[in-house]
Amino acid sequence: MSEQEYTLEEISYSKKEDCRIMEAVLNSWFKDPKSLNLVSPNLPYPFKFKQWISKYYTNNKKTITTKILKQNNWIVGHLSIRIEKNNLYIYHLFIDPKHRKKGLAKKILVEVNQIGLMLKKSTISLNVVKTNFIAVKIYLNMGYEKVVPTKKKNIKMIKYL
Repeated sequence: MSEQEYTLEEISYSKKEDCRIMEAVLNSWFKDPKSLNLVSPNLPYPFKFKQWISKYYTNNKKTITTKILKQNNWIVGHLSIRIEKNNLYIYHLFIDPKHRKKGLAKKILVEVNQIGLMLKKSTISLNVVKTNFIAVKIYLNMGYEKVVPTKKKNIKMIKYL
C-alpha cells in the first residue's frame, strides 16, 4: 500500500454536503444486513441514513470526530471517534469490501493512536461484535485487550496509551 494512494480526511455529519456524500456511500456499503449488523448492530435493516444520524451523530457533536479514508477521491473507509474524559471511543469503523486486506483498518487505527496521544488520553476503547472475528484479530494485533462482554453480542476492548 502506497502512502500516497490513501488519504485520511475529517468530515462532519453537521455539514449538508458531507451528509449528502456519506448517505450515498453508506447506502452502498450497507446493502446487506450482515454488513450493517457488524458495524451498527443497534440499527434495524434496511439502513436508514437519517436514523444513523439521529442515533449516533446528533447529540455531542463537539465531542465526535469522523474520519474517512479516500483513494483517488473515492471513500473507501470510515471511522468515528467520541472524545471522552480520559478516553477515545471508536465506533463505526468500516472498510469498503473491495479495499479490504490492504492494511487500511490498521492505517486508520494508527491515526487514532496519534490523536489519543496528542489529546493526552490514557485509553482508546470500543465494542466489537463477537462474531466479527477479523475485526477482533485486527484490534488484538494493534494492542487492544478484551475487557468483558458488554452484551451477549459484543466484546469491549481497550488499549492503554
